[in-house]
Amino acid sequence: METENRKEGAFMATYEVTQGCCYCGECLTLCPFHAIFMDKDGAHIKKEVCRGCGICARNCASEAITKAEEEA
Repeated sequence: METENRKEGAFMATYEVTQGCCYCGECLTLCPFHAIFMDKDGAHIKKEVCRGCGICARNCASEAITKAEEEA
């Protein structure tokens, strides 16, 4: 279950990186859970680690990080 990995966190949303990442690395630096990594395609969020705090999305210079659609 997806929320099982986040039982210690108070947040339940998951975020994702859409097109438009400008490779600034701000999200990588600010994520308190180390859920973001960068490669040649830009930033990526590890859903199993993300606790949904939204710091990455609020600080994304290119607004490429959005709240992911909830899976049914």
